[in-house]
Amino acid sequence: MYHIIINPIAGRGRTLEHLPILTDFLDKSSLAYTTYETTGVMDGYEKAKAICEEKTANCLGIIGIGGDGTFQEIAAGMVAAGMRSEKAPVPLGIFPAGSGNDFIMTLAGGKKAALAKYGKNAEQNVRAFFETLTRGKTHAVDIITANGTAYLNIGNIGIDARIVKNADVFKKKYGRQAYLAAVYKSIAQHKNLLLTIEVNGEKWEKPYTLAAICNGQYYGGGMRVAPTARIDDGKITLCLVEGMNRPKIMVLFPSLMMEKHVYLKSVKYIECESVRITLPEGMETLCLDGNLYPNQEGQIEFKILPKALDVFV
Repeated sequence: MYHIIINPIAGRGRTLEHLPILTDFLDKSSLAYTTYETTGVMDGYEKAKAICEEKTANCLGIIGIGGDGTFQEIAAGMVAAGMRSEKAPVPLGIFPAGSGNDFIMTLAGGKKAALAKYGKNAEQNVRAFFETLTRGKTHAVDIITANGTAYLNIGNIGIDARIVKNADVFKKKYGRQAYLAAVYKSIAQHKNLLLTIEVNGEKWEKPYTLAAICNGQYYGGGMRVAPTARIDDGKITLCLVEGMNRPKIMVLFPSLMMEKHVYLKSVKYIECESVRITLPEGMETLCLDGNLYPNQEGQIEFKILPKALDVFV
């Protein structure tokens, strides 16, 4: 049996149009399933955790339908249920139906490959996913935890996390233009963060514009922030952008879009298995795969869990 967890508000509310098409495919193939619609924050986490803890012999896996935030919650619940072992107890099927769908870009082998497979009409998207699911082939991918909370793709602190926070506020007012409006507001409000970084036996303190703690390569709807990141190499790819003023930040985002940021002197990459970041006093937002986690703990420890989750490929 497959357990379907769907976020009805992901993808600007268009995820539900995929569900009857998918269940029709499952019915015609005589594959049993249950469906569950999330209703609030961390609902996907609780449901995925419960499914894994109650796992029966005929459980074929969990199918997530939504965006990166939906999959973050589901993966976190699955990993939490399997903490006593090295791997989540069942595989995950990732049906990208959100606004950004960044993790699938790395999983599919690049942005172009992901858009060629998904991003057409609902029936073609379902057919592509169903073929992947019924092939039955899985691939073990790494998970990163931030103070114990698991995520699949990219965690970030600094201006990019503030953009996500502002975009969340702007969604109702600006719709599809919310992200662009959030970029302008975040740049206008920008202040660098004085961060203490501890990684690979070294420790230093500097002002930073952003820190991205990466498993996947893409975020922000297709910006390839970490081109060398791999989801199955047992490594975190840490991307650090040293403190920039507002005019330089105006250059940073276009360079990200064109994948030219890797040549900027202020951008640094470090491969590691764990990293500890100490934040300045006060509230600072941590973003995990598009989900916001207000942080007052002052310190966040990121750790890699090698090949902790099987995903259908």
